[in-house]
Amino acid sequence: MRTFWYAGLLLLTGIVLVACQSGDLNVGQSVINPQELSIQSIDTVTIQTSTVLRADSFATSTDADIVVGRWTDPQTGRLNARSFATFDYTSNSLGAQTNLRLDSLVLEMNYSLVSASQAFVYGDTTTLFDISVHRLANPLAPQLYYNTSSIVYDPTPTAKMVVLPQPNRRGKQIRFRMTDNLAQDLFTRLSTNQITDFTSLSRFIPGFAFVNNSTSNTLACFATSTSGLRLYYHTIEDPQTSADVLFPITNYHFTQLQNDRSGTPLNALKNRSDAVSSRLTDNTSFVSIASQLQTRIEFPYLAQFARPEGYADLNKAVLVVSPIRRTQLDNAAPPSSLELFQVNNQNVAIATIPGGTIPQSGGGALGYYSIDPFAQLFTDSYTFDLTYYIGEILKQKAPNEPLLLTLPAPTSQDPYTLKRFIQRVTLGNPFRTGDQMKMKLFISSGT
Repeated sequence: MRTFWYAGLLLLTGIVLVACQSGDLNVGQSVINPQELSIQSIDTVTIQTSTVLRADSFATSTDADIVVGRWTDPQTGRLNARSFATFDYTSNSLGAQTNLRLDSLVLEMNYSLVSASQAFVYGDTTTLFDISVHRLANPLAPQLYYNTSSIVYDPTPTAKMVVLPQPNRRGKQIRFRMTDNLAQDLFTRLSTNQITDFTSLSRFIPGFAFVNNSTSNTLACFATSTSGLRLYYHTIEDPQTSADVLFPITNYHFTQLQNDRSGTPLNALKNRSDAVSSRLTDNTSFVSIASQLQTRIEFPYLAQFARPEGYADLNKAVLVVSPIRRTQLDNAAPPSSLELFQVNNQNVAIATIPGGTIPQSGGGALGYYSIDPFAQLFTDSYTFDLTYYIGEILKQKAPNEPLLLTLPAPTSQDPYTLKRFIQRVTLGNPFRTGDQMKMKLFISSGT
């Protein structure tokens, strides 16, 4: 019985083998042999870029900093940053003592810090910075103020200072000595309990506007929590020992950002739907939220991409965006990251673009600013992995829509701040000599 069982098993195996080999033995020969595949790099994809408006206003009264300065560019025009502040009242004992004498009143503007030893001054720190202080007509109200808000102030300055911004030096502040008359008047009102709260203080000093009068490209950030009016005084018994009280500008302040694009190609930007080709702005486009500028990117012929003979698949799609920058020493670092968004015909971002090879793993299409440490010449870029997104377009599974390049959407860990908004970057298009924008496709094809 065991012999017959083995014989039957051998017979069944033979039948199965014959069945597996029956039919056309050439089926499958049309599939490309993996050993015959080659990887090709293509960087001739047509890219069209333009500059568009970011017309939305944004609140600046909630920021921890204020900004003063200006930035002038022959392509983008002039950005003028002014700030306004009303002083908070600080409880003190001046009204309860009769042995106090005035020393001085100083307006202190402390630079906002990015580290313990580095103040935030964006742009030129080698040219004199001219800043003046002007009395407000009325105190700021407890409401939101925006980059487009405006406040009336006295055109005649109360104080003025010309300094050389030195973000690395000790004592990172600008100090304005107020007039003796103003100092004595404030001291008297505090000592006689005429000023006892915010209302009475702001009625006496409504606040100040901070105006830059320089022509250099410099934007200085000041911390509101440590800036304000500091009153110095001493006791009759100990005139050598000074005491002080600070009235900060923590709660009532905002920054106004005014843009003047007259005389530049970008003056044509009047509405959201307007776009100015990068061919009209020296083969460059721009991202600067403070200047209300963003970059629009299009791949007009991507859907008609001419696949090489034996095309198998897309392995990688990378968009390389190159800033126009010559050195790290310019003190004008571009934003640390940018993001691509799908945009409508009003140039408003309506959806994120999937980044990476798989949308779930890649998240949004983010590009991080990087510098090549091995390049002989200064080389910097943002690199976006668009493999999945471009692959879907090539497969005609997704529409080929224009994209918007701008700052990433804010998060709780990385919120929008004035420090981020005043950063700017100029981007080369594919026609610029050096610093070109390129789409690099890596594809597999049969030999």
